[in-house]
Amino acid sequence: MSNLPEVVNYLENTFQREIKALHIQDESAGYFAGFPAGLNSLLKQVLHRQGIQSLYSHQREAFEAISRGEDAVVVSRTASGKTLSFLLPILNEYMSATAPFGVLLLYPTKALSRDQEGTLGSLLRAAMANQKLGTFDGDTPREERRNIQRTADFVITNPDMLHSGILPNHNRSWKSFLARLRYIVVDEVHTYRGAFGSHVSNVFRRLVRTCEIHGSRPVFICSSATVGNPAEHVEALFHRPFRVIDQDGAPSPRRDVYFVNPPLMQSHGLTPYRKGPTSITIPLIRAASRQNVRTICFCRARQEVERLYRAVVDGHPELTTKVQPYRGGLLPNERRKLERAMFEGSLNTIITTNALELGIDIGDLDFCILTGHPGSVASFWQQAGRVGRKGKRAVVVFVARDTPIDQYLVNHPEFITSAPIEEAWLSADNPYIMLQHIPCAAHEHPLRAAEPAFQGQAYAMAVEVLTGDKTLVPYHDWYRYALADYPARGVNLRGMTDYNVEIYCDSTVIGEIDPIGARGSLYKDAIYQHLGQRYMSMDLDLDKKLCRVEKVNVDYFTEAVWENRIEMTGIEEEKSLRQAEIRFGYVHVNKQPKLYKKIRDRSYENIGYGPITLPAFEYDTTGFSLLPPPHWKSAVDAIDKRYMAAALYGMRYLLRHSAPSLCMADINDIETDVALKTESNAHQPAHGMQDIPASSIESWKSALYLYDAHEGGVGYAEKIFDKIEEALGLCRRIIDECECGTGCPSCVPPLPPGVEGEELEDLLIESNAAVACTHSLLLALLEGRVVSPEVRLLSRPRQQTGITSEVDEETAKLSERLKRASHILKDKRERLH
Repeated sequence: MSNLPEVVNYLENTFQREIKALHIQDESAGYFAGFPAGLNSLLKQVLHRQGIQSLYSHQREAFEAISRGEDAVVVSRTASGKTLSFLLPILNEYMSATAPFGVLLLYPTKALSRDQEGTLGSLLRAAMANQKLGTFDGDTPREERRNIQRTADFVITNPDMLHSGILPNHNRSWKSFLARLRYIVVDEVHTYRGAFGSHVSNVFRRLVRTCEIHGSRPVFICSSATVGNPAEHVEALFHRPFRVIDQDGAPSPRRDVYFVNPPLMQSHGLTPYRKGPTSITIPLIRAASRQNVRTICFCRARQEVERLYRAVVDGHPELTTKVQPYRGGLLPNERRKLERAMFEGSLNTIITTNALELGIDIGDLDFCILTGHPGSVASFWQQAGRVGRKGKRAVVVFVARDTPIDQYLVNHPEFITSAPIEEAWLSADNPYIMLQHIPCAAHEHPLRAAEPAFQGQAYAMAVEVLTGDKTLVPYHDWYRYALADYPARGVNLRGMTDYNVEIYCDSTVIGEIDPIGARGSLYKDAIYQHLGQRYMSMDLDLDKKLCRVEKVNVDYFTEAVWENRIEMTGIEEEKSLRQAEIRFGYVHVNKQPKLYKKIRDRSYENIGYGPITLPAFEYDTTGFSLLPPPHWKSAVDAIDKRYMAAALYGMRYLLRHSAPSLCMADINDIETDVALKTESNAHQPAHGMQDIPASSIESWKSALYLYDAHEGGVGYAEKIFDKIEEALGLCRRIIDECECGTGCPSCVPPLPPGVEGEELEDLLIESNAAVACTHSLLLALLEGRVVSPEVRLLSRPRQQTGITSEVDEETAKLSERLKRASHILKDKRERLH
């Protein structure tokens, strides 16, 4: 008997005032179908032994489509039997085939692939005497890799290993497997979007081309959680039409979804502030753990997971055996140990990042807590779908943060419960990404002038660019890779770097992190948290990719303060919005960790600062600038020349936190910044513009910048550029509906991040200028009205808180993008080699 009702009573009684909405998803019975007539009798017996007497309707539809050799995608909720949907028809054909064929199973993460190895292995063992299954990833020992290459018919891997380990070695180690490859299964296909999806789409182009070389034409089978445009998405990813099976026949349990908002408080200085989400999550996790209710709590960041875990068990040592943190960066043995403990029930609560958002089987869960919006409606329901997987009632609690998008959602739950799932998107022909994969393809096998896997004019133009810089050279009617390096090196499918910094204590490696993250979390004297223990960074060596840490017992954590400097190096497209100029183009970014703050646990007060002396990280990307309407600028300048700066900083904060929800991006995929030109610096570039040549200083003006936080740019900023009115409309609704009245982190903080200059700071901390000026600018941008900001002095102390273009224009634009991407990659290659 579950103790979930006791936890629900505790939630409703303790946080009655904080619960803003309750949405109940009713239980559904599902739709069933009998076993197909052609199903192998041995497989029927296996299903009967597992208690399966019939199939869900989507499983039956998938069986018939896959058996006909159609490329198919199954779209259904979590725990709806997607694995059986694709595995049953494959096994059925395999068991009756005259000769064994190959099956490649791709999962987006190593953790998920290892989990699926157990699931698939049990089905294979039950159906066949000789199991020929292996997992090929970075954790696979060398001898086991050779056995998999020689004998396995079913190979589980991930896109990263396919890109760097399988395709470059297709002639030496994988020729036999690829020659008889019959099926390619791609699970969780909705995760292949944005930058990651654009890279993986090119990896699939290379895979199809390599299979053709070895004489195979495999069928693609995909499974996905709910996504707004499944047919369009998989066709963009694989460059072929798919049969879409999206009528989910699985039964679903009742889910109670609570929307909870921590209370708004008043400080002694009259500054309003909202309590943090831990004021809700900590007592909820403790209550659920004591009632032995199996619980999962999602957080946004790795160190946030560690801090919440420490806060939950602090003063409650009996909970240390019931609650554990789980996140990226853990070593494989630590990760599997936690997964096993959760599955077996010796651990009943896990605090995690989105690392457990995908379908890793950690047993039957009943209670889910979401600490803040995960970034998209699709991710919200994916995380909520981790509970109630066995058909029992489940409870989900969304706890809002004090950020614009969270506050909008908690007050507009219909955005989650009724709005359509976002559309996934990617750009396989992104010049920066394509120019990285064409050399990889040429290294695997010389290229033809026309490659069926790389269709469209972007391929021909990219080859021309690469032959121009001698990366490719003509060879008879082909193009061969001409450089001495290994082209897959330096091509990271998930970010800007293809290596991690190892973190070690007393000669033992305890974790790893990418070098950009290391700059912001492993600087000298930084506090690094790992499985509830705190360490201090003693020595970070980015060249050796090592960081030495020592155990410490302190009551604070550290946060880095970054300084960004940006330069718009080229303009590709311009448009006007109520006389505001918006320019999309190329941006050079210099990210410098400047100093760190020591922040005390619980009280979150700043107790000290320290310098960070690490080199800056520089990259080129794409983004847009927004210059305020001249008539609005003149009107507010006549009142107070600081008003425009206040509005730009407020807009920077709002767009940074709300725009990602419009393009299925994470908040870390997008950056914003402000450049100011004022009377006092008319001949001196302001913050963010120091790198502009002196000759062009007079041409730039005060502006807001939004750009991709990915080298080369992958389309996030471009999507928001296209949807700018929708993005600004969301910003206006957030301001209009916030209950603070004078500015707060839920809309616009009284002193937004990044503000520099004593006069501007004095205005912002002594008035409601930030929110009033931002609202005035939004009215000018959305309605063309000039409404003077209603700025009021407050008594409080200083505290921080389109039309299709002509073909020739498109060709010229693509050519310019390819040239710029080529220069960026050439500079990067010189740095690496």
